[in-house]
Amino acid sequence: MQRATRGVLLIFAISTITTARHSFAQGAEEKPTACDALRSQKAKIYGFHLAQLNETQMAEKGQEINAFWKQVQADGPEGATCVRGMLEQEKSDHNFQFDAASMLYQADHSPATLTLVRDSIAQADFAESDPANYLSLALELGQAGVDIRVLAAKFLSYPDAVVHVPEQALDLDSDTAALFLYGSMDPSLASKALIEQLQATEPYVRAAAAHLLAEQMTEEGFRTLSKWDGWSKIEEDFRRNDIQAVMKYKAANPDDFAHPKWTREQVLHVIAGLPHTRKEFDDVIATKGAAFDQQIREKKPSQEELSKIISESEPIYGIAERTSFMTSAVATLKAEDFETLREARRKSLFNVSDESLSEYLAFTQVMIGLLNRLDLYKDYRSH
Repeated sequence: MQRATRGVLLIFAISTITTARHSFAQGAEEKPTACDALRSQKAKIYGFHLAQLNETQMAEKGQEINAFWKQVQADGPEGATCVRGMLEQEKSDHNFQFDAASMLYQADHSPATLTLVRDSIAQADFAESDPANYLSLALELGQAGVDIRVLAAKFLSYPDAVVHVPEQALDLDSDTAALFLYGSMDPSLASKALIEQLQATEPYVRAAAAHLLAEQMTEEGFRTLSKWDGWSKIEEDFRRNDIQAVMKYKAANPDDFAHPKWTREQVLHVIAGLPHTRKEFDDVIATKGAAFDQQIREKKPSQEELSKIISESEPIYGIAERTSFMTSAVATLKAEDFETLREARRKSLFNVSDESLSEYLAFTQVMIGLLNRLDLYKDYRSH
């Protein structure tokens, strides 16, 4: 009887402990985690469409979004992990996709994260997302080594897009916005992508692709365009003129290059030393830039005199407006230096700015000058 009583008591004790554990587990499961709270907030805050909001509602929505991302930041690594999970699952809310991708890009540059960021913003809708922010992030991804062909192609599909960059007081059309991305890519990769776009269904996509392909000035691009049958369907004068400047040989005037101010070796040395990152620019501003500015202040030149000084001076930040240097480059460089020019031009697009664009176009001008002086790629250009 005593043994039976102990057995009953033991069974009762085990049952009680099991029930207590089960109750504790239930309580633990029911307690919301930080990620649960973020998911709940995200469901309440996102899912909107800008076109359906008035100014007051947009302001309120902006405050809600800011509060949400501050909470994500306050939750630390757990918040970032939660956002990653939500972004991987999100397929339709383009506003959240872009905001979450931007946040993750700032927090983590691992290859897997960069790929997730690219694939997420590739679904952006320019009616909802700011194309200027899209362009800047896409360019940064490209500089980080990500294949951004799918991001660049998006601008070809938006012929009427206006990319307003308020920090630079800069408005870009679709072609120029796409130029930043295709121009910053490896030239062979960009040329291949643009050649594929020549077969697009939409005529405006084909025209934009031909325009950008011509400016790549690669052998593959020249060969393809020399056989392309879509010339007559390009309606825009600016595209036809830009393509013709590359594809049609124009004899150089020897007198223009008779007395170069810089030798080939000096030209190449200057190009190799140009800054291509924010840190490099800051270093140049603090050293060579400061010395040049001091010299200018001491001379107190008129505006006309200043323009002449700049046109004849050695490039510090870039070759744009350095007319004498650009002329020397065309006069002295050889065919084997064409790739050096191409790479310097590619590196010049390190951010979305008027200065970066001006530098790219200046190198383009030098490359066209060298094409004509040396009659490069003559088998593909009209004479």
